[in-house]
Amino acid sequence: MKSFHDVKILFDIFRKGTAAYLPQKKLYRFLAALVLILILIPCIAVVGFFSYVMTEALIEVGNPGGGMLFEMQVLSAFSMVFGTWVIFSVLFFSSDREHLSTLPVSAVHLMSAKFLYSYIAESAMEFFVLLSVFGGYYLAVYRYADTAGITNPVSVIAALLGTFLLPLIPMIYCALFCLLLMALLKGIKNANTFFHATTVLTLLFGGLFVASVRNLGEVNLDNYLEVLGSGNDMFLRTLNIIFFPVPWLSKAVSEGSLIHLLLYLGANILLCLLFYLMGGALYQEGLYTAAALGSRQKKGIKESDLQPSPVLLSNIKKELRVLIRTKAFANNCVYVNLILPVCAFVLFHFMKEQGSMASFISLYQKNMGRARVTVMIVMIALGFIATAMNSVASTAFTREGAHLDLVKYIPVPYTTQILAKAATSFIITYPVLLLTCVIICIYLRPSLPLALLYAVMLLLSHIISLAMGMCLDSNSPYTIWDDEYSALRGNVNTFFNMGVVMLMTLVITFLSYMLYETLKAPIELYYAVLFMLFLAGACVSLIIGLGKRVYDNVDAL
Repeated sequence: MKSFHDVKILFDIFRKGTAAYLPQKKLYRFLAALVLILILIPCIAVVGFFSYVMTEALIEVGNPGGGMLFEMQVLSAFSMVFGTWVIFSVLFFSSDREHLSTLPVSAVHLMSAKFLYSYIAESAMEFFVLLSVFGGYYLAVYRYADTAGITNPVSVIAALLGTFLLPLIPMIYCALFCLLLMALLKGIKNANTFFHATTVLTLLFGGLFVASVRNLGEVNLDNYLEVLGSGNDMFLRTLNIIFFPVPWLSKAVSEGSLIHLLLYLGANILLCLLFYLMGGALYQEGLYTAAALGSRQKKGIKESDLQPSPVLLSNIKKELRVLIRTKAFANNCVYVNLILPVCAFVLFHFMKEQGSMASFISLYQKNMGRARVTVMIVMIALGFIATAMNSVASTAFTREGAHLDLVKYIPVPYTTQILAKAATSFIITYPVLLLTCVIICIYLRPSLPLALLYAVMLLLSHIISLAMGMCLDSNSPYTIWDDEYSALRGNVNTFFNMGVVMLMTLVITFLSYMLYETLKAPIELYYAVLFMLFLAGACVSLIIGLGKRVYDNVDAL
């Protein structure tokens, strides 16, 4: 009982330190509703619809649970890929390590509490997604197959348990992997070695998926569903081996099998026990290894480091160093941008001659107006969403934490500090957007002036989203956090910025199509009107947003 009590107290401490703080203002209540309507509900609806479509198709080949199994395995793979560096950071490299390790609490209890709060914090959104997966499955079964499974209590209980337990096994795998790696590589003196494990896992899972679809011929949903129904998909077969209890959960839900449900629960219990025992043996030593990494000899100071730099340049360097050298910020704010060019390359390279993508490219190259309008809207949406997604702008002041007062008292004008934070977001975000634009243009082959217009529209939408994020964060920065991951999880400004830009994207998409379809004007006039509107919006964002609103917010801190 004492062990459970210790873990619970530590868990409550971690949970309170990472709880999102919602300012008590009408604006923020409105933004919270906006995020719910434009992000959470659409994501759940899309996943549910996808689950419904896959189940409907696989019912015809006698494998109704195949789509559900595929979605659960993909979610498990994502949880493991993105959970590895989270577990590494929380268990071994968090800033509160030195304070907590001196408490009269055993290392294994500290590890258990940290793991539990990380599991809940990282899986909160996934719980809703899994509810949608099971909901889509049940709806398809109700409409097109035997409805007995819906009323089977074992099936319903399995779905409810699976909603909250499915992410557990991938996170345990992450924790076991981290414990073993810290034990095996304790002679390594560079912490980056441990975080590179995430890259390796991403490449492995990504390469496995690409290999599984290369032999499909035409890559489309019907083709892939046929392979899933036959059970010959290499990607799914491999995941079924790695996350071996998930097929048992799938059978418990689809067949109402009590035996498979008990097997699934038993596997979870055994893996939890294995994690606890290995943690008791290895976690304390892993903490010593992590501490030794932080105490290694530093490189000597170069003479160039002592040379005076322009104030603005020095502030930009400071912002970049904080983002790049802090693992939580580096992964969530910097490296996440690489998803865009990679996805653009994979999408066009593997599907440029197949299905609807080939048809769209053909229409675009024939100067069809709707295809050109679509590409312009995609570029604008990329500029908006990428800037909000990496949260560099929307955590500009939150990242200062308890040292936010220094923004007011250091002998640097507010304007210079604001400009440095904005420039940092630009440096991290826009080059990646430009690279994504280049990749898309290579396959679409637009004219040079049109390609330059795409680059400019990306820049203007990036500026608008950047100013919006900094306005929100300067108005109510989240500064009371224990570690960097808490700063990101507890900062609602990031989600609000995403909600606002999603709304802007939807409005612009609707108005753009209405403008083009209603006026039937030449596409060049459409481009000109859109450019002038975004140029005006970017100017207002710079002058009123960054120049006045953010300045006033900083002055009022």
